Amino acid sequence: MGTLNSKILNRKILMWYKVKELSAEKLCVSQISKKLNLHRSTIKRYLGMNEEEFLSSNSYKRVFNYKLDDYEKFIHSRLETHPYLSSAQIHDRLKEFYNDFPNINPKTVYNYVQRIRCKYNIPKSEEDLTRRYDKIPDSPFGKYAQVDFGERYLQDDNGKYIKVYFFAMVFCRSRCKFTYFQQTPFTTKTTIYAHELAFEYFGGIPHRIIYDQDKVLIHSENLGDYILTSAFNSFVNQNGFKVSFCRKSDPESKGKVENVVKYVKNNFLKGRTFKNITILNQEGKSWLSRTGNGKRHATTQDIPAEAFKQEIPHLLPYLGTPTIEEEKMHEYHVKKDNTINFRSNYYSLPTGTYQGVGTTVFIEIVDNVINIYNKESGKTITSHTLCIERGKHIVNKSHKQDRSIGIDKLEDKILGYLGKNDLLRSYLENLHHKNPKYYRDNLNYLINHMKEYNPKLLNESIQLCLERSVYNARNIIEVASSKSRIESNLSTEVYHNTSITSEIIYADIIPEKSNIQTYNELFK
Repeated sequence: MGTLNSKILNRKILMWYKVKELSAEKLCVSQISKKLNLHRSTIKRYLGMNEEEFLSSNSYKRVFNYKLDDYEKFIHSRLETHPYLSSAQIHDRLKEFYNDFPNINPKTVYNYVQRIRCKYNIPKSEEDLTRRYDKIPDSPFGKYAQVDFGERYLQDDNGKYIKVYFFAMVFCRSRCKFTYFQQTPFTTKTTIYAHELAFEYFGGIPHRIIYDQDKVLIHSENLGDYILTSAFNSFVNQNGFKVSFCRKSDPESKGKVENVVKYVKNNFLKGRTFKNITILNQEGKSWLSRTGNGKRHATTQDIPAEAFKQEIPHLLPYLGTPTIEEEKMHEYHVKKDNTINFRSNYYSLPTGTYQGVGTTVFIEIVDNVINIYNKESGKTITSHTLCIERGKHIVNKSHKQDRSIGIDKLEDKILGYLGKNDLLRSYLENLHHKNPKYYRDNLNYLINHMKEYNPKLLNESIQLCLERSVYNARNIIEVASSKSRIESNLSTEVYHNTSITSEIIYADIIPEKSNIQTYNELFK
């Protein structure tokens, strides 16, 4: 604190000198006030004192205390650990951890957070890009709600990254929100269950709900006519609400829930430690009460929880009880030819889905359609109509490799991301010379996976492969993955899914006794 006060006093004496200097240049009080952004009375007071009088006056010695000084240590520790947190998130964390936290204006918190950033030199590490939407008239109470899904990685107490998926519903008029979290991608059944939890939370059902064209809800679409999945169609008919679906790539149609998804990611989930899914849902409800629905909305200037009281009389009744059938998404191994074997038939996947031994995907059957999901991201990879015959190979032509793009353009993509350095050019030349038949496959594989790692890490992995004369794009990604895990201390186990060739791994280790220390030595 002493250092900070010293800085404040130095700024004050510097300002006094500037006032005297500008006055000597024949600037009037108003001109000095505008130039230095000081009040006219302060300028006059400074001009009426010599240096000795100024240094002995209260104008110089006085240092103000701040309302949030008692919370400085808490705020500093949060910003030190998660420098990307906004002042709104800090405000929420303060209310979460201090039950007696006073009712303070958000602007006060913002100013104090900026002061702490300046004091400890903690710049904000990233900026959030906000999409803008056109202003539309307010909808009637109880008439419309919007639904969307999101996902985000959280770290647990051991530093391991856990992927969580969430469902969000928001009423268009009051902006009252609901969220539900789970650890697997949403299926039709879990989506219906999330709806029922939302209806129970709100105490009723909106007359119409707006959605994306999501495969867990829609069986097919034909020029604006939508065929719902049988389970979701029964649920809609049973509860009496109507549904609307946005055009593809048209987020403006449901911009309110898009903003809610970003709000959940960047205010509630960002910087939060994952304990288990039950606790996360409990924390989510507390956040809704405290901040999501308890804080004044920037656009409407209403508190959503208060505004929602006007929605309640207009809602359809919800008479059910949230229930869900026990179900697990089926996990299947991906073969080297980018197919899966399901019920004695082979179904194609996009080129590059196979990422070595142990690559798996999630499968869900909905109305005779196989939906295949990426195990890591939960995104839909592809869908196929279920084949009732056996021994068939069901192929989507779009999954075949696109050879319309020239080799030089593929190389340019890689060089553009990793940098046009001699090391990379040398590696690509040797890769082409050693494996000309599979050169395009290697380039495509590297392009599909390179943005998962930073360029510096990939260049180090390429250098290692070049030194060991190992020319395969999959090896580069595997080395980068193993190196990333070791450097980040995210796991104390060896990355067993590597298929890297003997020139790199087996040159230095005995396969039966692989351990993390060997990797540490390899990557020094």
